[in-house]
Amino acid sequence: MNEAAVFDRVVDELHDRNFSPLVHVPDAHRDTYSAVLDRCQRHEITIRGRYPDVIGFTDANRVFAIEVKGEQGLLRGIGQALTYQQGAHVSYLAADAAAVASHVTLLQSKGVGVIGVDGAGVTSWNAPPHTESAEAVADIEGQLSIRLRGSEFGGDVTTLSLAQPLNYLAPVIALDRYGPLARDELVDWLADEYSFGAGASALAGARTLGLVDSGHPHELTDQGELAATVLRGYGIEELDDLRLAKEDTRGSTVSDVHPPLGVLLYNSFSRHPEFGLLLDALRKEGPRVRFPGLVKRLVHEYPNVFLSAFCTNRGSDRVRELIERGEGPQIYRQTAVWKDVVRSNVLFNFVQQLKHIGVLSPDTRSHSGPIDEYDPDEKPWYVR
Repeated sequence: MNEAAVFDRVVDELHDRNFSPLVHVPDAHRDTYSAVLDRCQRHEITIRGRYPDVIGFTDANRVFAIEVKGEQGLLRGIGQALTYQQGAHVSYLAADAAAVASHVTLLQSKGVGVIGVDGAGVTSWNAPPHTESAEAVADIEGQLSIRLRGSEFGGDVTTLSLAQPLNYLAPVIALDRYGPLARDELVDWLADEYSFGAGASALAGARTLGLVDSGHPHELTDQGELAATVLRGYGIEELDDLRLAKEDTRGSTVSDVHPPLGVLLYNSFSRHPEFGLLLDALRKEGPRVRFPGLVKRLVHEYPNVFLSAFCTNRGSDRVRELIERGEGPQIYRQTAVWKDVVRSNVLFNFVQQLKHIGVLSPDTRSHSGPIDEYDPDEKPWYVR
């Protein structure tokens, strides 16, 4: 059987087993795999720089990854299935049943499952007897959660572009006070009553944190309703109240000046899967964090988060190429590389946000100048 036929029958089996699959099919092969694409979402999730043919959650909410082959390329498929163990709870090689039969014992000894397929469908399903190292599985789980579990988050963590996170609560107050509002109306309210000219960014951040939905007009989510209740209980019922609270934090942080609001923001941020993984990486790297060390940890343990949260669009392409060529260490070992691929506002806005919500110590110095002038030894991050 050829690879496309195997792929088609594997997808049938996954649906019968109540797995939640995403597939990776390059644009050049869309026609060949049209039957698969008609039934499954596509993904761009990588494990150690490689795209699993199929990835998703099992019926027991474990991350699975499958490399699909036909009668040819089985040795390459074995290598890829072994790689996927680094980012999945269970990894499989699916192939023509007769061709893969002689490899079952080896694959099982390495902890890889084997799926045999013939013209009638899946004829054998050998689950992995054990799981090898899965150090990057948290990263993959976060990526899949956003794609498959109906998360209400309206964007990725890179939309959190404002240094003062209290601004993300402004849309919550406006919607709580005035009810559902169209985007332009909401932005106008923030300009008029909050004296804030970046209302679109505040709204994007509120959506990313799951406080505001993406409907037309916008409404509060359940989490947004909870945030509104906390704000009212703290005496912040109007946008002017929030403006005054923000002025109180000048020269300090939200967590130090308004602890309940710091907790509210921390909880909102940490609910986002991608941000939660960043916080996990920071805690592992701390208490004193040199930025290149954080980059190293992200590249090895949370590569997808590094690509989407820290890199420019052009930088993401370069990082992906380096990882795929097995040259990932260049990213953090060569100063010129990480300074070329990382967004400069990570060193200012991101640091300020983390200070305000109590993740980083107020002693941490952000960097507002060009990234070429940034010295990580002079401005380390201190995990609080």
